[in-house]
Amino acid sequence: MRSQGAGTGAARRSGWAAACAVGAAAALAAGCAPSRCDRSESANPPVEFTEATPAGGIYETSAPDGELLYFPGGMRYALRHGLGARPRWHQVYLSFESDGTRRGGTLAHAAGNQAEVTCVDDQHLIVMNDSCSEYWLRVVAGGADVADEGAAGGEDGADEGAASAAGKCYGDDDPTPADP
Repeated sequence: MRSQGAGTGAARRSGWAAACAVGAAAALAAGCAPSRCDRSESANPPVEFTEATPAGGIYETSAPDGELLYFPGGMRYALRHGLGARPRWHQVYLSFESDGTRRGGTLAHAAGNQAEVTCVDDQHLIVMNDSCSEYWLRVVAGGADVADEGAAGGEDGADEGAASAAGKCYGDDDPTPADP
């Protein structure tokens, strides 16, 4: 009888292994495969966004209840902020709704690789979605001091990304961003 129990255990293990293999194959087919989300810069070059202008020294890509920017995995935006100097602070918000809070949706601060600020200069703020999740994006920036352009550091978000020289984040012949 002991040998029959050992055979039954082996059959159970074999059944579990087959079930796990089927589950893994289903997960890959459902979009969990790494190749389904290419986040490389070559596949996702920055898209310049120029449709927002600052008001009162504050740049917003949209109002909280306005039309947010589509932000799928790998997406990169070069946000032309128009502040005249490098913003000293920036906040990045995400939503699952294209119109933010307009119809009961919410906005939340981005964290981790959901939205990475890779470069900030006197013309652009570069933000990328380094996850494979799909969001809607809102960015707010300000505190630019045109009289003191060379100042670094400051309030929330100022040290994220690169403190770059004038105009070095986007549209330069050298594709390498300035040192952080």
